[in-house]
Amino acid sequence: MLSIKIDKELKEKAQEVAHALGVSLNAVINQNIKEFIDVRQVTFTDHPMPNERTMKLLAKLSADVEAGRNMIGPFYTAKDAIKALRS
Repeated sequence: MLSIKIDKELKEKAQEVAHALGVSLNAVINQNIKEFIDVRQVTFTDHPMPNERTMKLLAKLSADVEAGRNMIGPFYTAKDAIKALRS
């Protein structure tokens, strides 16, 4: 058991977010502690962070854009975009 002092309003907001995600606040806290132990790092952010797989994909896509690879378009109508997707 762990006892910590936390602002009541902050706790309520955290519980609401956890509930919206379908997990308990206890599960959220336990997962964060496990991650802290595993990576020995604390990250503070106010925006969602993509996972490693997504970061690799974004890096590849950025490299393709810079190199002009795998690019089609621009499209000026939805019909032209759909036609390109079907080809």
